[in-house]
Amino acid sequence: MTVYNNHVHADHLLTLKQVSASSWWVLRTDLPKHGHRSTTPRVVFFGTTEAQAREWLESREEPFFLQQ
Repeated sequence: MTVYNNHVHADHLLTLKQVSASSWWVLRTDLPKHGHRSTTPRVVFFGTTEAQAREWLESREEPFFLQQ
């Protein structure tokens, strides 16, 4: 599922990923102007709980897509 947060100017996709029982990552994939995704996402946040990762996502002010 993809959620569009502030769809006017989003230029990147964030993906919430559980890596292990106590490791949650947020990965960022840039969306170039021509609409094709970058093939290499990068970790922009990691936490020990899903709540920490979601709290970090909610604190973002820039527009983004969220893939869950």
